Formats: sequence, structure tokens, C-alpha cells
Amino acid sequence: MEEICSREKCTGCSACYNVCPKSAISMVESGAAGYVYPQVDASKCIDCNLCRKVCPVFHPVNLNEPLKAYAATCKNESHLVGSASGGAASSIAEIIIRNGGVVYGSVMLNYKNVSHCRFTSVEEMYMMRGSKYVQSSIGSTYRQAKEDLKAGKDVLFTGTACQIAGLRNYLHRDYENLWCLDLVCHGVPSQKLLRDNVEFIYAQCGQTPARELKVHFRDILSTQTSNLDLRFGVFTENTIPRKLQIFPKNTYITAFMAGLTFRENCYSCPYAQPKRTADITVADFWGYLGNEIPSGWGISLLLPSSAKGLALCEKVLPYMNFEERPVNEAVKGNGQLQHPSLRPEERDRFLIEYERIGDQCYKPLLKSYLRKYRKRQLKELIRKIIHSTPVSSFVWNKLRHNK
Repeated sequence: MEEICSREKCTGCSACYNVCPKSAISMVESGAAGYVYPQVDASKCIDCNLCRKVCPVFHPVNLNEPLKAYAATCKNESHLVGSASGGAASSIAEIIIRNGGVVYGSVMLNYKNVSHCRFTSVEEMYMMRGSKYVQSSIGSTYRQAKEDLKAGKDVLFTGTACQIAGLRNYLHRDYENLWCLDLVCHGVPSQKLLRDNVEFIYAQCGQTPARELKVHFRDILSTQTSNLDLRFGVFTENTIPRKLQIFPKNTYITAFMAGLTFRENCYSCPYAQPKRTADITVADFWGYLGNEIPSGWGISLLLPSSAKGLALCEKVLPYMNFEERPVNEAVKGNGQLQHPSLRPEERDRFLIEYERIGDQCYKPLLKSYLRKYRKRQLKELIRKIIHSTPVSSFVWNKLRHNK
């Protein structure tokens, strides 16, 4: 067996790795950019075809329409610190754990290793918090989750939609004690691209990053106002300086924003649509049009798409400031609930140039994106100035209508 599915469609979900009865499959980095694909050891393979039977490329999972949409922020401020936005995923995870269940989620173990881990205590759970703009390694967590489910434990499994699809196909049946939570995703760069970028930044200063170095990607500058103030970049944890580089100077995060470094399958993602594979979908509620929820910590979007997902949402909402909103409002405000990320024109050139010169390839490839970004920023600044006072807004409207 040369390959399980085509590389253009493979999500790296690791369902094949987990199901193989002979441990004939390894998930390995491929090429200079290091995207992970399954590799089959022909000497161990018995041609049972289980890997293809669980592959979501050959056997798509069921997708369901969201039943409701909620805007929410956690009342417990400790959940908000370090969370990507309103702390919804942490609040749901805490309910599962306090009821004796287990939670699986992605953890930044260090800048070289982002992996799914198993949690049984609220004290450990903080490790899951925060956005990780990189693909997490599933490892053997599908197998672990199955053992927990068979033992009767409540299980919450969190991940990207493709990882949830991999889990569902691996399990091959629904469990009443399983809740799947997917995090809306633009696309995933490889861990090698992140590793290379961190080491490139340190090398420019004549240094080597510590082995235990951790990074995160979003920083909330202000939580004391009604508006969320975010900056994106690569930030270190528990080290000085804390800030490595921020957008748009940091090429890793800028390339992520430009959609340049995602896995190839991300540009045709079948899960980037309103219908969902998880019981609950969590995201930033960018399109929020209500006025009941302050956005100083960011606002979570909760989209339950199954009866048990809705029931779990109803259990967590009393611990949150929340407002029910129309589902179409949530979808309209989040492009990834409508369509996959667009494949940039520079994508093919990126793959060639990265193999040739590594991190140095980014700047020329991102010039077009940054020009468009700065143009948008200038327009936004002008808009803010125009509407900064009632007088300036009045004058602008008069001039506009008297053309």
C-alpha cells in the first residue's frame, strides 16, 4: 500500500494511525515544510484495509445543521485569562471533569511539540487554553478516548473539525457518553514551520531557544473596555522577552493570516460550512450584533448541532453571560462557517522557495498581502476619525449626500 488517500485530501487526522492493528502506520513530516502524512511500513502491513475504512476522505461523516447560536463569555474570570476569547470551551470542559469525566484537547508542550493530551482534573485543564495556529498531533488519543468510553466515563473530545471526523470514523459508532467539540479553523500550518520560525528569530539574535520554550499566538492588550483589543504574533511564556515578534513583523503569523502556510487539504475543506460534524462548535463571535455581552475579553460563539450538544450548552450557560442570537448572524460573521480559506496565488511559489531558503522566503511572498492589509487599516483609521465626534460625523454625512 503506497498511500492511504491522496495527499491533496489528507487532513492528517491520524484515524488510520490509531486503527492499524499491526502498528504499521506512522505519522511523519514530509518535505521542507513538514506537513504530516501517514507512512505505511509494507513489512508490517497485512492489507486489512482498516485504515481506508476509517478514513474520512473515503467515508465522509454526517454533518448537522446548528440548532441554536449563543454569544457568551464566562463569568469566571480565571477561565478568561489565557483563553482565546470568551472562555466557552474551558467552561464546558470543567463541567465534564467535575462530573467525573475526562477531556481531550490540544496543548503547547513546547515550541516543538503541540499535542493532544488527556485531562482528568480542573487544575490541569488550563494547559488547553489559547489559540494554537498550528496542527496538533493526535497521537494515540483516539484509542485512549475509546477505552474511556468503554469504561463508561463521560468524554469531551476537542479539536478541529477534521480531527473530530477522524475520531468519529475511528469509533465507528456513537456513544451517549461522548461529546465532540470542534473549534472553527482557518487552516493549519505544520509544526515544523512554527519550529523553524522560532529558531530563525532566535538565530538572528545569536541565540538558541530553550528546549522547554512555549509560545502563544494571541495577546489581549486591554480587558477594561467594552471592546476587545487583540494583537497577533508569536509570544513566549515565562521567558524574557515575552514578546518575540508581533503581526505584521512576524512572518509566521502574517503568513497564517494570508492563508499561505495551511495544509493543502485546508483549501478545499469539506467542514468549512454551516453544517457541523461536532455536537458543539466554538469560535469567536465576530459577527455579534447584540448589545448585552461586553467584549472586553472577547465573545465566544456556541453552536450546538445535536440534541446532546444542546443539552450540554444548557448546562454551561448558567455559568456564563450569554445571549441567544440567530444562527445566520453567527454564520454571516464567520467566513470559515461559509467556505474554506482561499488558496493564495503565491502558494506554489511558497512551497518551492521554502525548500530553497526556509524562513527567508516569506517577506517577498507577503508583499501583496501586506499592501492590501495596510490599505484596509488606513480606511479603518479614516472611518474612526470621521466618526470620532458627532460634529465630524455630521459634516461627513452632509458632504457625502451633497455629491
